[in-house]
Amino acid sequence: MTFDDLMKAVGLAKPPQAYIMAHCDGGYTTNVPVADLVGGQGMIATRYDGLPILPAHGGPARLLVPHLYFWKSAKWVRRLRFMEKDERGFWESLGYHNYGDPWKEQRYDGD
Repeated sequence: MTFDDLMKAVGLAKPPQAYIMAHCDGGYTTNVPVADLVGGQGMIATRYDGLPILPAHGGPARLLVPHLYFWKSAKWVRRLRFMEKDERGFWESLGYHNYGDPWKEQRYDGD
C-alpha cells in the first residue's frame, strides 16, 4: 500500500505535518520527510506475493522508502507519528545521516 493510499484510508486528504517518525518494535525509530513518501514514493508493505510479510523481513508492516538508504525502510512498524519539525530517529541520533540519500553517499552525519 502506498503512503498516499494509507493517508486516504485514514481519511487524510493531505499530510498534516512535514515529517513522520516511524515507531517500531524494540524502540527503533526513523524519521522521514513526508515529501519523500507522497506521490507514490513510499509505502507500507504488509504482504509480498500475496502472503503476509514474515517477521524476518519486517512484518507485520514495513516502511519502504526505496530511494533512501535502507535504515529509513524500518521493519516492524507499529505507529507513524506526524511531526511539524524534524527529529532524529534511532540511527540518526547515533551518527547516521539524517536524510540518507545513497546517490550522494549520505551515510554518516557530515557526509
